[in-house]
Amino acid sequence: MTLEHNNVVRLSARDWAGIIGVSVTLLTILGSAYLTHDRLLMQLVTQQESINRRLDKIEAKIEAPHR
Repeated sequence: MTLEHNNVVRLSARDWAGIIGVSVTLLTILGSAYLTHDRLLMQLVTQQESINRRLDKIEAKIEAPHR
């Protein structure tokens, strides 16, 4: 990084490589966290659907003799 006479900062290729490296690292971490969160939510939804099906079956068995 160099500072010119008119207060303009010029970044070298090494500076840009560092900025890109940090950006890619952050995006990778955020992407990984998003995928993990999405997978956990899908597991939760699947479990809820399974519980709802079981609950419906139990309710049907309880209500069947009363009809």
